Amino acid sequence: MSTEIDQERLERLSATDPQIAAARPDPAIAAAIIDPGLCLPQVVNTVLRGYADRPALGRRAVEFVTDPRSGRTSPRLLPHFETITYRELADRVEALAAAWADGVVAPGDRVAVLGFNSVDYTTIDVALGQLGAVSVPLQTGAANTVLAPIVAETEPVVLAAGIDYLLDAVELIETGPAPARLVVFDYHEAVDDHREALAAARARLAQHPVVVDTLAEVLQRGTNLPVPAVEVPEDSLALLIYTSGSTGAPKGAMYPRRNVAKMWWRHSRSWYGPCPASITLNFLPMSHVMGRGILYGTLGNGGTAFFSASSDLSTLLEDLALVRPTELNFVPRIWETLYHEFHREVDRGRDEADVMAAMRADLLGGRYLVAMTGSAPISAELKAWVESLLQMHLIDGYGSTEAGMVLSDGCVQRPPVIDYRLADVPELGYFGTDRPYPRGELLVKTENMFPGYYKRPEVTASVFDADGYYRTGDVVAQVGPDRLVYVDRRNNVLKLAQGEFVTLAKLEAVFGTSPLVHQIYLYGNSAHPYLLAVVVPTDVTASKAAIAESLQAVARQAGLQPYEVPRDFLVETEPFTLENGLLTGIRKLAWPKLKERYGERLEQLYAELAERQADELRALRRGTADAPVLATLSRAAAALLGASSADVAPDAHFTDLGGDSLSALTFGNLLREIFDVDVPVGVIVSPASDLASIADYIQAQRRGPQRPTFASVHGRDATEVHAADLRLDKFVDAATLAGAPGLPRPAGQVRTVLLTGTTGFLGRYLALEWLQRMSLVDGRVICLVRAKSDAQARA
Repeated sequence: MSTEIDQERLERLSATDPQIAAARPDPAIAAAIIDPGLCLPQVVNTVLRGYADRPALGRRAVEFVTDPRSGRTSPRLLPHFETITYRELADRVEALAAAWADGVVAPGDRVAVLGFNSVDYTTIDVALGQLGAVSVPLQTGAANTVLAPIVAETEPVVLAAGIDYLLDAVELIETGPAPARLVVFDYHEAVDDHREALAAARARLAQHPVVVDTLAEVLQRGTNLPVPAVEVPEDSLALLIYTSGSTGAPKGAMYPRRNVAKMWWRHSRSWYGPCPASITLNFLPMSHVMGRGILYGTLGNGGTAFFSASSDLSTLLEDLALVRPTELNFVPRIWETLYHEFHREVDRGRDEADVMAAMRADLLGGRYLVAMTGSAPISAELKAWVESLLQMHLIDGYGSTEAGMVLSDGCVQRPPVIDYRLADVPELGYFGTDRPYPRGELLVKTENMFPGYYKRPEVTASVFDADGYYRTGDVVAQVGPDRLVYVDRRNNVLKLAQGEFVTLAKLEAVFGTSPLVHQIYLYGNSAHPYLLAVVVPTDVTASKAAIAESLQAVARQAGLQPYEVPRDFLVETEPFTLENGLLTGIRKLAWPKLKERYGERLEQLYAELAERQADELRALRRGTADAPVLATLSRAAAALLGASSADVAPDAHFTDLGGDSLSALTFGNLLREIFDVDVPVGVIVSPASDLASIADYIQAQRRGPQRPTFASVHGRDATEVHAADLRLDKFVDAATLAGAPGLPRPAGQVRTVLLTGTTGFLGRYLALEWLQRMSLVDGRVICLVRAKSDAQARA
């Protein structure tokens, strides 16, 4: 499949879709922003002013709904997006920069941001670039024990936190060096939970010298202040991206202002290359360089960046269908989610071709122009399925936080790559003299190379060779001129499909302490979210079940994560020895030789496990609704996550079994099919929820009275709705309806009517109708009006 944009398709969409036609980049602006003489603020201002009247950022529209029983107000998502223009974004950025320049943030100051990508987050991040300050995005999924050292190291003058992460921010302030200000964003004054969270934060921090503001308050203060004119060298620090700490404590990769400016470019020297019209769905975190590249590349291209509505990605599929993006820049886990959605529909008896056609048109919106996968390797099988779904080539990108984009579909990208070389890795048996292809660790020089790690000169020195080439840690084979294929990791650290890093040598040492394990070789494939192993038992008569239980016991004692425990393993009775080549001269595991001997069998085991999982999920979808809820729920969790039966106990947490928000979304869909009950992602991943409590939730929903829903009235999979669906039996229980004809009728003329919901759209017309009817009999209409006070209700 070609990697070129289908020009005929592009012109057809541009002619029939006004949104795509309006999103085409302006060649003059595209040329202007790559002028090497422009500084970061000039690049940003060229974009924001040049595309002033275009929609820049989109967010899900919400309405605020008050529960009639509790009186509490909460936001409810509406099935459309609202946007702000580039000019409105510029106004917000200037107001924030003006407010913070007034004695709050100086050039070079660090500002830490903890939150989900949003309009507010973007406003903060862009404003920091205008001020010459340093943005420090914090990973929202990380524990505070991981974030606290980052805050201590960077010493931010401001900590900005999304309302959903305010409690984490308060704990960081209480346990570490306190910034001068805490700014709360994505905050809605009308929402009771938001107001209470803000009040609680202010109360807890009352004894700390920290000013707590909402972003709206800060923007209001800056509206009438002069916009600062800051001159900062383009090689000065603008951004710190902290790595996930796969080889130790997290370390901050430094980005100078000139590299941040390049994130706004969309051409061959940028992360994602050119695109004729950028409409994107943004859900990756700003603490990940891929998330930033998608957002700012969209804006630099004059497109519209829409934000997913929920940080737990529970609305991801719905958001995709509403946005209908032109670019599908996904990590493998998202492609896997679409793959699970495909099988969910096929398992219900639908034709595969029909499901794919519906997914292309409805779920993905039918107007994508380019598709890319990156951040982690994708399996050949999944890539092939994605391309059959999209009927388009899927670009496979390879890069790093430190070096930027390096490969596209295995081809070295020149530019931004200046040069590369392969370094021998003798301890793993990789050499430039290998045949048929030279192999070695990939060392690169790029135009976007980072200068080093923040306050870590020793670590920085260790990742560059004497000639200034960056050591990627990835072993590759050179299969042709400027064509490279990934082979291995030099430091034996593997990134799994869900993004978690595992240090195989460390884990082998841990599992080697098991009394039943003589030797163990751990094997992983970055296209899968779990490990496999080859075990040489101390006693060849030991059962595989006993060995598995021993591995689990060692893992529990060592406090390992579920994804660090091999899901299955091969039992080998022949020990690894120097003589058979499976140990090195110093009696260490010879990983390349072990991979050569067992790799094919282990890959076959991966395939068998995947097939077993698919069969189990298919069986669960087709006939377990009447089985005990907890037992079925446990089976579903084990099948979806591939967890061992020993782990899936009633008190096990979904996340402890290796689940995340994306797998929780798939799990929720599976539970809905089995039990006909909607289980929110928040319930599944809540720290307070174990499998037993989720089962209790399902049973309570099945027993208790349920309010009418779209699914209960029109049908869960309805694509059309009709007024005829609105029958009384959909809203009133059968016993009440059966008894209604026998109820006594009014003794006289009805002169008093109680009407609820008067303030709503339909309520207004009902009130007018009943007022007209009651006026004929000199009656009265009593209306309930929801408000904070009697005075407001009467206003």
